[in-house]
Amino acid sequence: MSKKVSVAILAACVLLSACTNKEAEPAAAAAPLTDAEAAKIADAAVSVWASMDAAKVKALYSPDIVAFDYAVPGLSTDRALFDKRQDAFVAFKMDKFVEKERKIQILGPDTFVMSGTWDGTSSATPANNGPTRCTDVFQKQADGTWLIANEHCSAVPKG
Repeated sequence: MSKKVSVAILAACVLLSACTNKEAEPAAAAAPLTDAEAAKIADAAVSVWASMDAAKVKALYSPDIVAFDYAVPGLSTDRALFDKRQDAFVAFKMDKFVEKERKIQILGPDTFVMSGTWDGTSSATPANNGPTRCTDVFQKQADGTWLIANEHCSAVPKG
């Protein structure tokens, strides 16, 4: 065997070994989401809702949001319709939201759920005053942002 052939075979073996070893390495696990990190993300979302800024409110949600709206019957799976509902929410001109209770459940490094109740008041539209309960599923996006993929809001039953 010529020296050139031997060198070529050796080089091929080295390259094949490097490729094989990389394939055998386990993928790096995503860092676990902490309670404090999830709370910070949830607090930021609540602040955006309280801002009554339609563009910022709509930016909280994933393009394929699935939602039950507080004020409208039926399941919303159409983003354009969902955005119109967020415009209507902002038009309520809520002055203040007071968190009554909240629970965050971490489901994995890329998903958590925030459930809670809030009392909202509006000096412009007092008919909209009252308690609301919501559950929001947050998912981490490929770019590292967190968006709400699923939301279910409803009136708190009287009782």
